[in-house]
Amino acid sequence: MAYQTYARQPYKTPTKKRWLLAILLFIIVCGGIYWFIFSRDTSATNPTEPQVVSQNNNQPASPAYNAPNLQPTIDAWIASQAASYHIVIYDVRAQQTIAEHNPETVRFAASLYKLYIAYLALQDFQTGAQKPSDILVAGQTKKQCVDKMIRSSDSPCGEAMMADMGQGVLNQRIKAMGMTGTFFNGIRTSAADSALILQFIAEGRDLNNENTAFLLDAMRTQDAKFKRGLATGAPAAIWETKVGWNEDENYHDVGIMTLPDSRKFVVAILSQGQGSSKPIADFAATIYTALNQ
Repeated sequence: MAYQTYARQPYKTPTKKRWLLAILLFIIVCGGIYWFIFSRDTSATNPTEPQVVSQNNNQPASPAYNAPNLQPTIDAWIASQAASYHIVIYDVRAQQTIAEHNPETVRFAASLYKLYIAYLALQDFQTGAQKPSDILVAGQTKKQCVDKMIRSSDSPCGEAMMADMGQGVLNQRIKAMGMTGTFFNGIRTSAADSALILQFIAEGRDLNNENTAFLLDAMRTQDAKFKRGLATGAPAAIWETKVGWNEDENYHDVGIMTLPDSRKFVVAILSQGQGSSKPIADFAATIYTALNQ
C-alpha cells in the first residue's frame, strides 16, 4: 500500500511588528497592575482632606494672665475719704474680684434699680413673657422705656415697668440670680449686687447678643450729666455705666470699664454721706492709674 506524504510547512519567524505589539501589551498590563497596587497605598497616605500640620512645640507659650491686686490701692483711697463707700472691682478676664470694701452693705439704690429692671425686662422679651412692642406709658413701648430708663434715667418709664412687673416678683427673680441685697420695695441694693448684674452683662450670662448690645449701647451713650463720675475720671477707658444719686446723701456709679489694651473690669462704687460726683471721678482716676502701671 502506498502512503501519501505531506510536505511540512516551513517555520515562519515572527515579524518585528508582532514583537513590538507583544512588548507594548506586556508594558500596558504591568503598568495597570502597578497603578492598581500603588494608587491604593498613595490614597491612604495622601487623603484628599488637608492634613493637620502639627504645631511647633518649641514655640514659647503665651504668658499666664495674672489678675492685678487693687486691694492696697482701694484701702489707701478709702482712708483718705470722709464719706462711706462700698466698692467692688471685678476682673472679667480672670473672673475674680480684685478689690472690695464693704460690698454687702445695703443702701438706698436711687436710680440703680433701673439697671436690674432693664435686664429682667430684656430677659422677658427673649422668652416671650413680655412683648417689647406693648405700650407702657405716655405712648412709649416697653422696649423704648427700657432704653430710656438706662440712657436718660427716665423715672416714669422705670416706675411704670416696676409696677407692671411687680415688686414681689422682681424681688424673687433677682434673689434667684444670687443678688440677696437688692429689694424693689424700698429701692435698695448693694455694691456686691451691682457688680454681679454688671458681671452678667459683661459675660453675656442670660441675654443674647442682640439684647446685650442693646443694653450696652444705652449704658455707653448718655448725656454728659450721667457721665460725671467714673467716665470723667478715666476718659481714656470705654465706660458702660448707670448712675444714681440722692441729693447730698448718695452718689452711686456702676459700670463696665474697658482699657485701651482691651482688659475689662466691672466697677461698682456706692456712697453714703455725700452726693457729689467728684470723689467718684477721683476714684476712677486712681484705679485707672494703678491698672496701667
